[in-house]
Amino acid sequence: MGEAIRRSILIVTLSIANLLGLIGASSVLSAAEITLYSYYLPHRLTRTSDKQYDLLLKELLADGDIRFSHQTAPLKRSSASFRSNPVSCVWPANPRALKAVGREGTDDLISSEPLDVVSLRLYTHEKPAGPVSIDDFEPERIGYIRGSGAIPLLGEKSKRFIPLSSEEQLISMLELGRLDAFLGHHPDTALALDDLEKPGVLHVTPLAILNLRFPVSFVCHDNKQTRSMLMKLNPRIKVLAASGRLKEILGEHAEFEDPQDSAKQDF
Repeated sequence: MGEAIRRSILIVTLSIANLLGLIGASSVLSAAEITLYSYYLPHRLTRTSDKQYDLLLKELLADGDIRFSHQTAPLKRSSASFRSNPVSCVWPANPRALKAVGREGTDDLISSEPLDVVSLRLYTHEKPAGPVSIDDFEPERIGYIRGSGAIPLLGEKSKRFIPLSSEEQLISMLELGRLDAFLGHHPDTALALDDLEKPGVLHVTPLAILNLRFPVSFVCHDNKQTRSMLMKLNPRIKVLAASGRLKEILGEHAEFEDPQDSAKQDF
């Protein structure tokens, strides 16, 4: 009788162990199945710079308990890859901007805690006498970053703007007089000007009326795997924000959700 009980206990114990092993394997597999698409941002996110978003991601993943496959590509390609992969996230992204680029809805998307704010700013070579807007320039003389999710929100006229691949190209074209103005993402353009050692060369103004500001975060398709990942990420983002470490990582040009904390203006 005692032997039978011991055998039964052993069988139950082994069964529970096997079940826990399967659950654990399933959890690891689910985590490994997630793909994180990163926008390649030459002054913020390259996977090798160890600053800005690269440093932020490194600190968020320091515990080693979040795993995923990771791909970095330009804005348009990363957005398209994210849309076609239902078990994925993209960052630093904004649902409204994603919708503008891809035309798909955003009801099936979830977002992490906000990281910072990317705003659309109008840059000119000469300092204007007063506030200016895109309506003050011929559309064919306005440049922008190819793949920007903010540009389609500016209406039909935006189809005539000139797309370029980098902030450096936009800055150079403006300096050479081949553009009259360009729409740049802040703080990316400010960081590009710093890296070129030209921080005061261009003039930045608010977009009169629209002044588009996009809180960016990790944006994911809504499913069990991504929800589990965000449950781990969100508390860490909150701690970094509350301690001031987030602002320290993202630097002096970073904007956050407080509207008063915005890009320096010329007027």
